[in-house]
Amino acid sequence: MKTIKYVLLILLFTNELHSEASYNLSEAIKKQLVAVNISGAKPDTAFKGESSSHYGPCMAMEITNSSDESLSLNLDYGYRLEPNDSNLQTMMVTQTLIVKLPARRKKNYRLYAMCTEASDGAPSPLQKFRMAKRASGNLLGVAELINRKKYQNDAAQNAVWCLTNDHELQSIYSEDTVMMYELRRFVAKAKGISEGKIYEANNTNYSAPVTTYTTRTVYSGSISYSFSKTSKVMIALFDEDNHMKRVYVNNETQHEGEYTYNYQIGSDEMSNKKHYLRLFRDGKLEEEISIIPN
Repeated sequence: MKTIKYVLLILLFTNELHSEASYNLSEAIKKQLVAVNISGAKPDTAFKGESSSHYGPCMAMEITNSSDESLSLNLDYGYRLEPNDSNLQTMMVTQTLIVKLPARRKKNYRLYAMCTEASDGAPSPLQKFRMAKRASGNLLGVAELINRKKYQNDAAQNAVWCLTNDHELQSIYSEDTVMMYELRRFVAKAKGISEGKIYEANNTNYSAPVTTYTTRTVYSGSISYSFSKTSKVMIALFDEDNHMKRVYVNNETQHEGEYTYNYQIGSDEMSNKKHYLRLFRDGKLEEEISIIPN
């Protein structure tokens, strides 16, 4: 009987050692259990999905566990990330992040987020952000939809802008019509737009797929090239300060043949700066296209 008691005590003690406390990240920050640094993310060359400097995994967060216990932390969709520079966009988390962080450890994470201010500058790795209050109402509702359905793309970003910047319903465009109409239905209901508008002009004015909005212009084009031998290729977008904004092809091995890649960048993302689409072959700059804002 004593042996059983000792075993139970050892098990209880072991569980105590390996226990972890669970917190919402905002609560952990208030309790000073963690320190957080948030900025725009550097281009993620390993990420293969659709992304931009203002949607997708476009934010970076460093969390330091200042406590003596392991923490389970939860950052819910809908939280706003406000920039220290008011000329930049306020971002909104669009995918819940759950992390486990050992005591006295520091780790880096990527955050899925979207812009809520289409006319301001996009985040960059050099710019700092802070956690703010969670969105409410229809904005929180569209964040929930984006999180639940994993609509981390341009169509969902435009759905956000329909609510925050009064963009047109038809700016929500995708070849995935199920997703497009679901996003349009949500926005139409939120803004009191008639149901008939949801299915109107699916792509009549959207060739690439979008050309012009009320406050946002999309610059689009393509880069074509051919190789006579196998080469390592990188195609990336840079601003006039030589900051890499987006990677289209990441040191990919390409064989003999002809290739074409399309690009597009919004005026809001350009921040009134000249941009360059650059083609590197085996590490050397081979071609450059200038993109000049109006």
